[in-house]
Amino acid sequence: MTKRLRSLDRVLVTLETCAVGVLLIAVCDVVLLQVLMRYLFAWPNPWSEEVSRFCFIWLSLLGASLAVARRSHFSFDQVTGRLPPLAEKAVERVAAAVVLLFALVLIGTGIALMDLTMGERSAALNLPVALVYAAAPVSGVLMVIHLLVGGAGEGGRTSAPAVARQPGSTGEVG
Repeated sequence: MTKRLRSLDRVLVTLETCAVGVLLIAVCDVVLLQVLMRYLFAWPNPWSEEVSRFCFIWLSLLGASLAVARRSHFSFDQVTGRLPPLAEKAVERVAAAVVLLFALVLIGTGIALMDLTMGERSAALNLPVALVYAAAPVSGVLMVIHLLVGGAGEGGRTSAPAVARQPGSTGEVG
């Protein structure tokens, strides 16, 4: 079971990473197009603001899910690094519980918002607004999966590669 969960997590991290990359490129391209159309041709696109906003919402929430997978969310390394190993583990578990609670809230509220906006359509693109709100429960479910894999692994590590720390982020010089 754990092996299947780890391989599922690796596949999900890969898909999330690709989706985030595509969404980032889309946001940049659409915003650049909007600026060019507005200032060079004096004709703003009515749909570009909506596309960039929708893509940015998905980008942000999928990025948060990836941060959970890579355990790279904001933390106080200065404080936790000086704790005894047992206390550090306890702090990590409490932090994981808070993230789990947040993910469950995302799932619940996201589903409620999707249900509430099921019949609405966006102004410029005529897309279902529920499609935008679907980012919340999708990222919440992904966060729960990443947390489960992270808790099942050795030492609580996930299958996603850890992000390298910058020297300045831990108080080190140079």
